[in-house]
Amino acid sequence: MNAILVGVDGSEAATAAVRWAAKEAELEHLDLKLVGVYDASTSDYAPGLIIPQDVIDAIRQDATDAVQSAAAAAKETAPDVTVHTSIVDGDAARVLLELGKDASMIVVGTRKLGSVRGLFLGSVSITVAAHHHGRVVVIDGEGSADGPVVVGIDDSPVSDAAIKEAFRQASLRNVPLVAVHTWTPLDVDALHGYGIDPDEVTRMSQDAVEALAERLAGFASDYPDVTIDRKVIPEDPAKAVLDAADDKASLIVVGSRGRGGFKGLLLGSTSQKVLREANAPVMVVRN
Repeated sequence: MNAILVGVDGSEAATAAVRWAAKEAELEHLDLKLVGVYDASTSDYAPGLIIPQDVIDAIRQDATDAVQSAAAAAKETAPDVTVHTSIVDGDAARVLLELGKDASMIVVGTRKLGSVRGLFLGSVSITVAAHHHGRVVVIDGEGSADGPVVVGIDDSPVSDAAIKEAFRQASLRNVPLVAVHTWTPLDVDALHGYGIDPDEVTRMSQDAVEALAERLAGFASDYPDVTIDRKVIPEDPAKAVLDAADDKASLIVVGSRGRGGFKGLLLGSTSQKVLREANAPVMVVRN
């Protein structure tokens, strides 16, 4: 199904994810699929424990109620979007990854480490973002509806998918694109401390600006309506992206260098830091 998949657990974070996804589905002319995941199994630390059927029924009913409430929120946000709902028993992250194989995008809310209740804690959102092979959006703040799309760019081909998606999202939203590139993780003071002359820092920055302009040119020609603001500085990449967003971005887009199979398929440190600290929706894009 060519739809946006949203994990739902009845929390405020999940509801925020549903509302964001409903607006995105409207923009992209996609359906919305809301999934309530409940887990009635026991762990290896409780061998032989049998959960009474009435408890399982109550857990399932909670998930059903959460999905119905989410569907109402979605229709209130985007009345013309087609909404599908389902309830699934299993591990939240694995269910979303399995169902998300055919989805255009997976959207999850996160309360990060601030809560122990519910399904979609930070660990689930990070797991889904790290292991999904498409687009994942993690919602921990609405961002600014008319703010720019901010994309982090490095020297690797990994960024190309993120750049392309960032241009598309900026065009859909009719907002500017802020392209952030750091040519070294050291800030200006650190460079000067290592004895690099200020004129040399300026020259290297200008070289990086020109290289970035060339790299963006092909994407920009496909989206002539998008205004580009290039920020090329010596700085920690995650900090530069977060500073550029500065509570004003509508969306932050980052790539992922995941590699090494399911267990080893991890997000890079920059993506993880952005996900942890951003106050706007963060989209992780993998080819």
